[in-house]
Amino acid sequence: MKITEHADHTEKLYGLRSEDIHKWMDGYFDRQSFEHFLQHGREPGWDPYKHRKFRHCREAFPEVLKEFSYKYNEQQITRVFECHIRDDYDGYIPSREDFTNGTFKEKYHESEDKTEAILTPGELTRYFRGLYYKRKRSDKSLISRFGIRIIVPAAISLILFVISVFIFILPLFHDSLMSEKEDGLKEISSVAVSILDYYSSLEEDGALSRQSAQDSAVKEIQKLRYGPLNDNYFWITDMQPVMIMHPWRPDLVGLDLTEYRDNMNRSGKNLFIESVELVRRQGGGFLKYLWQLDEEGSRVVPKLSYVQGVGHWGWIIGTGIYVHDVEEEIARLTNKLIIILLIITALMVLLVLYMVTASLKIEHNRQQAESGLVEAKERYRALVEASNEGYILMMSHRNVFSNPTFQRMTGYSEDDLLADDFWENLFPEDRANERVKTHLENLKQENPVSDEFETAIRCRSGIRLDVIVRISRIFLSEENGQVISFRVLMNKSFTLPLFMDSVSLDDPVLLLEQLRNSESAAHTVRLLNELPVSVRSMVLGDIEAHEIRVFISDAYSEGLKSIAAHSIKEAGTPPAEMAFLSFGSSGRRELTLFSDQDNAIVFRTSSEGEALEKIRLYFLNLSDRVCSLLNQAGFPFCPGGIMAVNPAYCLSLEEWKQQYRSWFNQADSLSLLDIHVFFDISCGFGDSSAAVELQAYIFELCRNRPEFLVHFARNCLNYKPQLGLLGTVKTERRDGFQVINIKESLIPLINAARIYALKEELTCSSTLSRIEELVRREVLSKETGNEMKETFEILWRLRLSNQILSHGELRKVNDDLDPAGLSDENRRELQKALSVISGIQSRLSYDFLGMDLS
Repeated sequence: MKITEHADHTEKLYGLRSEDIHKWMDGYFDRQSFEHFLQHGREPGWDPYKHRKFRHCREAFPEVLKEFSYKYNEQQITRVFECHIRDDYDGYIPSREDFTNGTFKEKYHESEDKTEAILTPGELTRYFRGLYYKRKRSDKSLISRFGIRIIVPAAISLILFVISVFIFILPLFHDSLMSEKEDGLKEISSVAVSILDYYSSLEEDGALSRQSAQDSAVKEIQKLRYGPLNDNYFWITDMQPVMIMHPWRPDLVGLDLTEYRDNMNRSGKNLFIESVELVRRQGGGFLKYLWQLDEEGSRVVPKLSYVQGVGHWGWIIGTGIYVHDVEEEIARLTNKLIIILLIITALMVLLVLYMVTASLKIEHNRQQAESGLVEAKERYRALVEASNEGYILMMSHRNVFSNPTFQRMTGYSEDDLLADDFWENLFPEDRANERVKTHLENLKQENPVSDEFETAIRCRSGIRLDVIVRISRIFLSEENGQVISFRVLMNKSFTLPLFMDSVSLDDPVLLLEQLRNSESAAHTVRLLNELPVSVRSMVLGDIEAHEIRVFISDAYSEGLKSIAAHSIKEAGTPPAEMAFLSFGSSGRRELTLFSDQDNAIVFRTSSEGEALEKIRLYFLNLSDRVCSLLNQAGFPFCPGGIMAVNPAYCLSLEEWKQQYRSWFNQADSLSLLDIHVFFDISCGFGDSSAAVELQAYIFELCRNRPEFLVHFARNCLNYKPQLGLLGTVKTERRDGFQVINIKESLIPLINAARIYALKEELTCSSTLSRIEELVRREVLSKETGNEMKETFEILWRLRLSNQILSHGELRKVNDDLDPAGLSDENRRELQKALSVISGIQSRLSYDFLGMDLS
């Protein structure tokens, strides 16, 4: 599917096009991806090639979430991410392991308009040479995760608490205080009402006339006072309303209050009219209004009055109090609550910080433990898969795993392990197998014991193998289990089954034949993974170093051709004629088992601009397939980035000529460092004439710039032979051992042959063939040539043997050789070889610089 089709699908399902997410997931060596490279380039062990390979697996989700969380929410990103991958992989979301083991082939789709620019060669070259840009990294994934888990819930809790206090609790408290005020005011008013009722009863009994009763009641109520300062009073009006009694305003007595407005009344209400209406409606009630606190001041405060009607006389009695003390009490309480909330917030922040810090530490420890478990698992897997013994893992008397060695040894697959009759097929009816079968019965009865047997097993093809079976108990994932190992008795004859996907350890010819006829790229990868085993058997069989070197180079060459051919079938017809070039050791056909990739692509085209970039993009995608498969086959990515997948080395023929011309014109230390590798050129696949034309152009540049060879010779002489005082081997301490780097010892000899080959325009690329041709042309004497060839063979054999030994002992494979571990004869040979290199460099200095270093 194209990116627009992905976007159309997500838009149809979820209303989200999110083309930026789709483009990111299908990102190649584009400028968006480069930011990621720059962020991680300084990390030890970072492999820049792996990053883009796994944007289509479930493990990539945290990265895409981090990349786009500023724009989309998690649910939206999840939907787009899953929809994109399910569209590409038939509804399945692969894991990283699915890509690693070859279950899935990653799918990438550039945008239709091809407007995304590939990185310029200069940018990516600087990156691969280690000139990383200093940019700030901001890895907030952990903090963000804990923010969601801890900080956000704590903040929400605090906000809800504040809301509950200020919206519910304080208003309830205010209402409660006002209710208390109203109850008190009503209760006090009942005293005045009871006085009026008393004098009204005297009138009814005839003890007093109405006027006398009313006068007496008014005089008594006029004297009533209450409150903290005894300054609260009662007033009486009728239903007119006309003022009958007011203790502080005698001027109002007898006055009609219908239109009366008191200048201290700031509420705008006609309180006496509202009192009459309130009494008429419900016999009495409360009035709330604003009142000036005193005549001199300007403070206006709330006031509460209670009025009640006296029906038999048609009077209204009322009284009022200031209630600003309620507001002040609420304000004091609010201030206290704010202080308390600030303290609680501070404590909560400290608590959350402590929890986040503790959680981060726990998470960090968990990740370390998880990394340790993964590393332990990978180490165990590496040990098991690299072992020369076959293994079966049983858990609760069920077969759950077998290593590749067992599968190669017997021809049984993982699926065969699950068959009910597996053990019966593996151990045929034989007296020698009775003990083993008894032991298997004990396993089924969960009564196992560790033991060792010498017995015979039957391969899937029917061939019998004499083996030693060792059974060991383990306890894994709270289950009992057994590890069953199978070691072939080498002193007894056996033949590997013909149907097996692997090859015979002692038949390299068969490996080459199978590589030529490989039916798929995956099959080629599996065959190339057999190289260490085959080469190890050749070394143990005392095969000459030259034959081993030729075999490795032939295997690589055939593997490259097969992988490239199958990759082109997947990628489609190339848009231009091309050649997949090999440089360095592969270009010289001097590969060891663990040489990394040095390759490039050259293609013929007259296109320019966008058309040229479109062609380059095809070859970059093709290179991505080829280089990745070679990496899986045991030829690792070049740490210096000299690979066809690097846009700096995926060029048209004219661009390559321009690049070589630039190197010759600059002739500085950096360009000379590059050109060492690019002088050893051969065509691994495709149009060989392009490689021939490019090599001819190099010779033309040498003729036109003879001073270049002087600069080149001076640079070659910077690689000194590793000799100490008195001609002893000069070592350096690494990882606790005094070692010499064999590859660095070979470089001066390779450089010498290379510079003479440039001067003489030799088309052969291998070091030995160059030396032989130089002897034939009498550039070198026969004696010097033989010494150089012998030195090369000694150092190359020591290098290969050291690698084989390191690989067999599961140590780190490199070119560091401990001379103390060599035999006396090998140590003397090494010392002699280094002395010869010193003499060759003296000859080189004299021939090109006119100086005698001897």
